[in-house]
Amino acid sequence: MLNIELKKYQQIWLDLSFLVILAGIVYLLIHVYANLVVPFKPVSSISLSPVSLIAYSFYSTIRMFAAYGLSLLFALGYGYLAARTRFGEIIMVPLLDILQSIPVLSLMPAIVLFLISLFPKSNIGLELAAIVMIFTAMAWNMAFSVYQSLKAIPKDLDYVSSIYQFSKGKRFIWLELPYSSISLIWNSMMSFAGGWFFLSVNEAFVLGKQSYRLQGIGAYMSAAQEQSNIKAMVYSLIAMGIIIIFVDRFLWKPLIVWSGRFKIEDTGAEGESESIVLNYFKRLMLLKKINYAIANIQRTSSEHLLSRERRDKIVHTFMLLFKPVSIVAIIAVTGIIMFGIYKAANILLSLSGTDVTYISTSVLLTLARVTATLVIGVLWAVPAGVYIGLRKELATKLQPVIQFFASYPAPMLYPVALLVLHYMHVGLGIGSIFLMLLGTQWYILYNTISGAMSLSDDLIGVKRVFNVHGLTLWKNIIIPAISPQLITGIVTAAGGAWNASIVAEYVLYKNRIIYTRGIGTLINIAIEKNDFHLLLGGTFAMIIVVVVINITVWKRLYKKVNQLHQLES
Repeated sequence: MLNIELKKYQQIWLDLSFLVILAGIVYLLIHVYANLVVPFKPVSSISLSPVSLIAYSFYSTIRMFAAYGLSLLFALGYGYLAARTRFGEIIMVPLLDILQSIPVLSLMPAIVLFLISLFPKSNIGLELAAIVMIFTAMAWNMAFSVYQSLKAIPKDLDYVSSIYQFSKGKRFIWLELPYSSISLIWNSMMSFAGGWFFLSVNEAFVLGKQSYRLQGIGAYMSAAQEQSNIKAMVYSLIAMGIIIIFVDRFLWKPLIVWSGRFKIEDTGAEGESESIVLNYFKRLMLLKKINYAIANIQRTSSEHLLSRERRDKIVHTFMLLFKPVSIVAIIAVTGIIMFGIYKAANILLSLSGTDVTYISTSVLLTLARVTATLVIGVLWAVPAGVYIGLRKELATKLQPVIQFFASYPAPMLYPVALLVLHYMHVGLGIGSIFLMLLGTQWYILYNTISGAMSLSDDLIGVKRVFNVHGLTLWKNIIIPAISPQLITGIVTAAGGAWNASIVAEYVLYKNRIIYTRGIGTLINIAIEKNDFHLLLGGTFAMIIVVVVINITVWKRLYKKVNQLHQLES
């Protein structure tokens, strides 16, 4: 009897603690909103004191989560349409490759000026611009992950969903989303790290003669670097580490443990990991009651309020309204695109022969560096990723460490890297490859780890039974099994390398600019000089290169991987 009473009081305290935490989060969001949405102030003062860094860390973290929420919705919607429609295969997948490759600085002028013009009297526009720019560093990788996971669903599971006559919604909830979860969660971690990578650019930047700066950890890092304040750099490193560990313990670790239930295998899972946070939520009676109430409402509405005929009528009415609205939207979007193409064509035609030569050589030089970056990344990240992914306990321990190194903005490490390169007598022409590698190699590593973790114990059992090892093991088991995630990692790493060129080819070092010929340097110079002709020309040339690579390389690889990975029972 006493034991029952103790459990009852323990349950009450658990529910009360949850309500207190929830109230604290709501209060914090309201407080941050009140401090961020102030009269328009393009340049906020940045204090390098540790106390100010605490507030800046909260501001940046909220921007990151807002961008991640947008990225998640975008990835699920875009990835699904790209995988399940003919239009998606032909247009959306190549377009995604183009979007992820366009450097954030190329998009920045249009995003910032447009959103500021929408909110001229408030900092809301500038805040939204920062969130959207962080979104551009997150969304593409996650969308590729969803797309490739949906394309790699085994045919036997497709047959089962067909036999049970799953609707599209039920199929997405019960098959496609669970199957995509492991890869999506690992790529979410990588995308979150990618958002931190460009935070110093997104919170403190210059457009022409106008400077923009928001209060945040990225702006703090930028100010510390400008003032060569080593102590402030160390403070930012510590703050970043605390945030990464906190987010890992309270978000990524529970999600990784939760996603383990969706691993496809016939044998029982061994040594499943646990999460204190996940166990805490499982024990909350309040959430159980809410879940039970929602289930009752759904059951009641499906049984009494919405008969099959009524549901069909609602769907039919929705489709009647949706068709004309979609046609109008398509016409409007097409008109905007055609107008944009007309304006862009006029700008491109005004480029001189010297400009065209400069742009062409710049984009080809950066292409060579991107290729070298991918080769180096694959050579070390694939073996390391497989080794880590096949050992669940090791993956769990190393995941926050890897995330820290992937998240820490590489431009903050560039001064040290440049010192090493100078000592080795290596110029920035070749040295920029290693600077780009600091930010792009993690895409390959994360995807390889998620692919290795998705390997069923059945395949590992085959390896043990037949004593397969060495090159035969890699060729016949490991590479085919992880190929969808590996290709996604290489493709997103390529996009990350193009993006990283803007900070790797044009570096601020000891209050002076060190640069080498490339598309990153071209874009930086075009932004500084307000030369939108050169900016558009460089971006357009890079898009052409990316499209050609997509058609000749990535599209063929994706097709081959999809054929290889469709395991039939």
